[in-house]
Amino acid sequence: MTEHVTDDLEPYALGALSAEDAERIAAHLAACPACREDARSLAEVVGTLPDTVPSRAPRDVLRDRILAAARGDVPADTRPAAAWRIPFGRVRAWPIAIAGLASVAVLLAVIDVDASRRLAQATAEKDRWAAIADSVSEGGRWWYMAGKDELDGAGGTLIVPRAEGHGPFVLFHDLPKLSGKLLTVWLVSSDNTWVRAATFRPNGQGLQAVDVTVPVAGFDRCAVTLETAWTGPHTGTVVMESRIAPPPAN
Repeated sequence: MTEHVTDDLEPYALGALSAEDAERIAAHLAACPACREDARSLAEVVGTLPDTVPSRAPRDVLRDRILAAARGDVPADTRPAAAWRIPFGRVRAWPIAIAGLASVAVLLAVIDVDASRRLAQATAEKDRWAAIADSVSEGGRWWYMAGKDELDGAGGTLIVPRAEGHGPFVLFHDLPKLSGKLLTVWLVSSDNTWVRAATFRPNGQGLQAVDVTVPVAGFDRCAVTLETAWTGPHTGTVVMESRIAPPPAN
């Protein structure tokens, strides 16, 4: 006799299971009509939950698309992958499930005093990656900088999007957390004038996008240095750099 997976259906519907567990539940649904019917109802419920449920962090597929864009291989469709769906057509209402899942949203928003803050952070992060995907959807110009010394294995791509309304930024990958040090992005002119374009602290995540506050046009080189101050002249060690080639003549 097949054992039902009723207790796992709600976290499955909310996307809260690991990839391995989600695959296990999906395989069970394919062979169990009773659980599949319950999953139908949950799919509809999840689609109607209020926006108080915290947004999830960007999926890996979106990060993969951003990395592809940084390499110059812009996918034709840069929209984030849709959440899982159960293609079962129309489904019946399930009042008990509605009450249960709505309670989850209420508990997340009320009992956890940090829920609001975490919701704002998750939403901002998701919006940030969506904006980056949109900015490179029409292509642009980019220059890769390989890390060296303390940043060996890391790297950054200076990107000037072609899409209107989007400014330049550097997409870094595999930056380590640096105790007591900052990273500064510099634009360097032909007469060796260094202009500070951004200063930030690495977050230790796989990817980190940093806005460049100075137009790239007219500069010959981009460099990243280790610094100890948020302002002031260039004094630190260069850990990444690349020549900025002029745009092709029309």
